[in-house]
Amino acid sequence: MAQEVQMPKLGQTMEEGTIERWLKKEGDTVTKGEPLFEVTTDKATLEVEAFVSGTLLKVLVNEGDTVPVNEVIAFVGEKGEAIPETVAQKAPAAPKKEAAKAAPAAAGAPAGKAAAPAMPAATRTVTPAEQIKASPRARKLSEAEKVPLGIIRGSGPEGRIIEEDVERYIESIRNLKIAPVAREIAYQQSVDLTQVKGKGADGRIMKEDVESAAKAPMAAAGAMEVRREELTAMRKVVGQRMTLSKTTVPHFYLTMDVDMSRAIAFRKELNAKNNAKVSFNDLIIKACGESMKEMPRANAAFRDDHIELMSRADISLAVALDGGGLMVPVVRDVQNKDYLQIWRDTQELIQKARSKHLTPDDYEGGCMTISNLGMMDVDNFTPIINPGQSCILGIGKIQDRVVVRDGGIHIRPIMTVTLAVDHRVMDGAEGAKFLGGVKKALEEMKG
Repeated sequence: MAQEVQMPKLGQTMEEGTIERWLKKEGDTVTKGEPLFEVTTDKATLEVEAFVSGTLLKVLVNEGDTVPVNEVIAFVGEKGEAIPETVAQKAPAAPKKEAAKAAPAAAGAPAGKAAAPAMPAATRTVTPAEQIKASPRARKLSEAEKVPLGIIRGSGPEGRIIEEDVERYIESIRNLKIAPVAREIAYQQSVDLTQVKGKGADGRIMKEDVESAAKAPMAAAGAMEVRREELTAMRKVVGQRMTLSKTTVPHFYLTMDVDMSRAIAFRKELNAKNNAKVSFNDLIIKACGESMKEMPRANAAFRDDHIELMSRADISLAVALDGGGLMVPVVRDVQNKDYLQIWRDTQELIQKARSKHLTPDDYEGGCMTISNLGMMDVDNFTPIINPGQSCILGIGKIQDRVVVRDGGIHIRPIMTVTLAVDHRVMDGAEGAKFLGGVKKALEEMKG
C-alpha cells in the first residue's frame, strides 16, 4: 500500500513549512534514511529524510509552496502501485523554477492567444499575471483599460496592487496620444507607456515605438531597468520574525568598548597548546555564560504574563548562509563547558547549519544570540532580538585604537559590542551589569 509523506512538525512552534527543494523526482527510487526534500520552517531550512523505501509515486506540493504540518505532500510505494483516486486526479506538481521558464500569456490576453515573446525586465514582467498580488477590482480595471499589472507598483498590504494604483496609472497617460494598436501591444507585452517617446505626428505613440521600447528598454526616454525578485522561503521567514521582534519587543541598546589584548593572547596560547582553532566567537560565548552566573536575569525570556528564568545557559550563534539568510543554532550549557568543548560544539553546529542538517534540538531554545560582523569590517551595529530570547549581542571588528591608561597614551586592540535587550525582561542597570560582566570576562580571560 502506498505510504503518505506528510509535512513533518520540526519544532514546537512550527505550524507550516515551505518546500524549498525536492531532492527526488517522481519515479525515482527512495531509500529509507536518505534525504527526500528540503523544508524551510520558522527557524531553519532542513533536509528531511525518507521514512520508508520504495518509489516516489506522486509529488503533491510544488517547490516554493507552503503547507500546514501533517498535510500529505507525496506518496511512496511500489513502482506502478496505485494511489488514492482523488490524489491521482491532481495535476502533477512542477518545480517552481521550471514553471517560471515558460513565458506566460500577457495579462488579459484573449483565450487561445500565444504568450508574448520574452522581453527585457524593464518592459515586461516575468511573473504570470495571476501570481501578481492584485485586488479583483484592480484586475478588472486593468483588463478593461488595457493596463499591464506588471508595470504597476502596488500600494496595498505587502505590495498588493489596488484599484487606486491602476487609476493613477490611467491618469498618468490620459494626455498621451496613443494609437489603439500601440496600446494593445503595450498591454500584452507589459510596456510602460509613460516611458515611451512617440515618433508619430504631434508625438503620437505608434506601434513601432512600443515594439522598439519592448526590444530595447534602455533606449526608451528615462527608462530604468527593474528586476522583480520573488522572496525565498528563508527570506520570508527572516522578514516575518524580524518584523515581529521590532514591533512587539521593546528594545533598548547598550554599547561598550572591550580591550581584547588579553583575549588575543589567551586565544593564541590556547590554540598553540591544543592544536585547536578556537575562534573569538567561542571566547565571547564563554564570556556571556560566565556573566550570566552573576546576572541570571540575562538568562531569561518573556512569556505572555511572566518571565522564565533558565537554569542552563544556552546561547545561539548567528550563522550566515550561502545565498542569503541565516540560522541560529544553539550551544548548550556553556557555563559548564571549557573553551575547547565550546569550539567543538560551534564547529559542528556551523557545519550542520550550512549543510542543512540541523535538527530541532540544534536550534530550539536559547536565551540570547551572538551576531558577529567583525570579519566583514563592520565597526559596530545594533542587532534585532531573536523572538523568544531576552537579548542579542552584536560584535564589531577588533581594531587598534589610541586609548588612555593610567595617564599614558597607548595603542590597544579594541572591539565595540552592542547589546540589544528586551526591556520587559531587564532594565538598563541590569543590562549594563550583564554587559559589563562580558567585558570583564574578556579583558581578564583565563582558563
